[in-house]
Amino acid sequence: MSNLEWKYAETVERRIRVMKVNYKERHLDAQNIDDNVPLCLEAQEGLDLNRIKKAKIYNATIKVSTAELSGDLERQLTELSMEDAKLRHSLKVMKQSGSQFKKFELIAIK
Repeated sequence: MSNLEWKYAETVERRIRVMKVNYKERHLDAQNIDDNVPLCLEAQEGLDLNRIKKAKIYNATIKVSTAELSGDLERQLTELSMEDAKLRHSLKVMKQSGSQFKKFELIAIK
């Protein structure tokens, strides 16, 4: 599958509730408290995940990056979606909303 070319978009401050911490993969599942939206966060190298507790509310600094759905990647996803209705629906929604992927990286938490 094609690699995406991520471009920095912005840095935001959000209040989050941590739902799950994967220490090995340096990944957090969280809930944006103000918008009630789930977030999948990659943790920046050097961030001490051992001090992050589940179910606690934190003020988080998050780096947001975006990537466009390229023609090659769209073809590959379309082929995969022929056998997966959920992927087909997600691809359709993505195209309708501007064909943009977002990546969230947790860079600070307090």
